[in-house]
Amino acid sequence: MIINKFIIHVLDKNADFPVLNDVENSISPETDAFYQKVIRRILRDEDLRKAKFKDYGENEIRVCADHILYDEASFVVSSQGIARFMFDAMKINAELDSCDLALVLYTHKDQKGVAIIKLDYKKLYTHEIVYDENESLVAIKMVTNEIGIQDSQKIIHAALIGPSGLNDEWQLQVLDKLAEKQETDSSFVTEFLKAEKVRDEKYLTKVFKNTTENWITNAYANDVKEAESVRSILNYNLKEANDVDLDKFIEESIRDDDRKESYKELMVEKGIVEGFNIDKTWVEKKLKRRSIKTNTGFDIKGLLDDFEDPMKYSFKQNEDGSFDITIKNIDFYEEK
Repeated sequence: MIINKFIIHVLDKNADFPVLNDVENSISPETDAFYQKVIRRILRDEDLRKAKFKDYGENEIRVCADHILYDEASFVVSSQGIARFMFDAMKINAELDSCDLALVLYTHKDQKGVAIIKLDYKKLYTHEIVYDENESLVAIKMVTNEIGIQDSQKIIHAALIGPSGLNDEWQLQVLDKLAEKQETDSSFVTEFLKAEKVRDEKYLTKVFKNTTENWITNAYANDVKEAESVRSILNYNLKEANDVDLDKFIEESIRDDDRKESYKELMVEKGIVEGFNIDKTWVEKKLKRRSIKTNTGFDIKGLLDDFEDPMKYSFKQNEDGSFDITIKNIDFYEEK
C-alpha cells in the first residue's frame, strides 16, 4: 500500500464553522505507517460493507472523491468540500461527534482509492493549527506526542471510495461499526455519504451463519447433542454447497415443527426469505477453526475439520444433562 496524499480538517460541532486545512500534509514515516495500518484495518474489518451512493450523478461526496481520484491537483479543495458536508451533517445529527476528518489518497493493489476517516483526535493523536497571516492559509498538522501517534483506537466511521467506471455502484465501502452491530444505519451513511448499504453475498452469508449459530445455542440449550447435529449440517452446507436454499436447510436440519417455525420467523426478521449464493471466500476464512469454552475451565480450540472427524473428537450426553468430551487417538502432546 502507498499513501499518496493526506490532509486533516478539524470539525468542532460547537463552533460556527469548520477549521479547514489549506495545506496538504507532509507524509512522514510516522504518518505513513499510521494511515497504512488504519486503512488495512478498515479493509479487514468484519463490519465493512459494500454500499452505493443515492442520486449517483449528483451525490456531492462521490463528485468530490472523483475529483481527487482523477485530478490530484484538486486534492485540497475537494477534501475541503467533503469536510464541509461532514460538518453540516454533524451540526444537525447528535450521534455524530466532533472529530478530525482525515482524507487520504492511497494506492492498494495497483488501484487508487480515497479514504474518508473520522478520527477521535483526543484519543488517537494531537493536532496543531497554524495560521499564516501573510498567505492567509490554515495549516493543520498531526503532532506526535511522547508516546507516538496512537493507531490502536478502533475506527467507528470510515468510507473507502474507488474509481468510477463499469462497476459504479460498487465503488463505495463503508464502515459504520456501532450502527452495524445494531443492524441499522447511522447518520454518517444516510446524511453525510447519502448512501445505502448493499445486502450482497458476503453480508447474507455472514448473517445466515451468525444468526443460525445464535439460534442453535438458544433453541437447543438443553439438548447439546441435537445442537451439534444442526451445527454440523450448517457448516457442511456452507462449505460444500454453492447456495443456500432456506426451506431445504430447515427440512434437513430441524426436526420439530415449533423450532422450524421459530427459525423461519427469525430468518424473515433478518431479511432472509429465499435462497442466496454463498460467499465462498468468506466461508473459507471464517470456517477454518472452532473454539469451545466450557464451565469447567477447559477451552478446546482446533481446526473445524478435526472437530467433525469422529476419529479425533466426540462427545456423549449424560443422563444428568452434562456431557463428556473426548479427544481421541492422541500419539503425542507437549506442555505449552
